[in-house]
Amino acid sequence: MGFRSPLTAMLDHVDADFTVYEEVGEVSIETCRQIRRVFGRSYLTLDDLPGVINLKLPGRDRDVLMKALRGLKPDEKIKLGGGG
Repeated sequence: MGFRSPLTAMLDHVDADFTVYEEVGEVSIETCRQIRRVFGRSYLTLDDLPGVINLKLPGRDRDVLMKALRGLKPDEKIKLGGGG
């Protein structure tokens, strides 16, 4: 991979698919619950952007989600943690 670190050494020897997580920000537990209730799942994709825009979310949570969605590629998704 061009440089050495424990992560690149591990990825250099994997012949299967792998998942890379990037923490973009934090939203409230209530926002996580609302998204799970509305979308029926614990992740968002770029296709969900119109639906997220229509949700009544606290300003800070909305900002975090919009930033994360704007940075997504079509084959990526935002995984929500917590919120039960």
